[in-house]
Amino acid sequence: MGNIQYSFMSHWKGIPYKSIPNFRDFYYEDKTNYAYYQSWDDILKYTKACGFDGIETFAMLQEIDSIFGGPSGFVDFVESHGLKISGMFSGMGPGHVKENIPTCVANATRAIKLIAACGGKHLNLCPGIDHTTVGPLTEDGIQNTITCLNEIGRVAEDHGVHMGIHNEFFCIMNKPNHRRIIETTDPKYVHYCLDTAQVAIMGEDLCQFYEDYHDRICTFHMKDTVDMNLPDEIRYSPSNPEIQDDGHRWFWEPGLGALDFEGLYKLMKKYNFQGWATVETDGSPDLMASLAHSGYFFRKKMAKIYE
Repeated sequence: MGNIQYSFMSHWKGIPYKSIPNFRDFYYEDKTNYAYYQSWDDILKYTKACGFDGIETFAMLQEIDSIFGGPSGFVDFVESHGLKISGMFSGMGPGHVKENIPTCVANATRAIKLIAACGGKHLNLCPGIDHTTVGPLTEDGIQNTITCLNEIGRVAEDHGVHMGIHNEFFCIMNKPNHRRIIETTDPKYVHYCLDTAQVAIMGEDLCQFYEDYHDRICTFHMKDTVDMNLPDEIRYSPSNPEIQDDGHRWFWEPGLGALDFEGLYKLMKKYNFQGWATVETDGSPDLMASLAHSGYFFRKKMAKIYE
């Protein structure tokens, strides 16, 4: 095992089966590749075969209970495929409003307990709701967001989990207040999950951002983009900016965009980063191809720089 362990973010949402014992019969129902993506057994096999060490999921307590009988059953099944659960992703909710903070903390606490029960190390938390819903954060909104993140981070550390801000380019924590919120939250409790594409789309230089905040970054979401520094009218679009009617993709598999991953990995080596990095390929039209492409990119190309 090298300095970096790689997990793959499960965007095969709604996987309904633990395994499919009658696979041939299942296939003949429609004679397409649909059957290949309906069981956790198959998804985990693909993940392991493509060189990954683990998976990251959404905080899906209901699904874990219904399919696996609870976190311990989920862990056992994942580990039987030679994989681990690196962490989970969740949203903070409208913590910019003071009255909402207790509910946001309670919801995050449930996710944290689930992650801890699954042996995960990271809660990657979207720090608010969409910008289009509330517009720019007021000063009170900024202070409430900081308070909410600090409280969630404290709960996470108490459970042996790192809470990392995972920003979105359309989130209310955006370009005007991004660095301020990072710098004024408590570094003992609030870490940062660096989504390489999201910060670049928002207007940050990827390598400079890592240089500036390397001591706060506890993990990564690795994906590529060619759309750096989008204008406000797109980032603050009244419609969902992540989904474009013309099929335009903001996110690409690592190595297929314009981000300087080589420079990033040289910095990761410089600062001796060790831990989990999640490959995320949301928006991919072919998750299996994205899985294989990304596994090759990191294990064969980036490993030459730092592994």
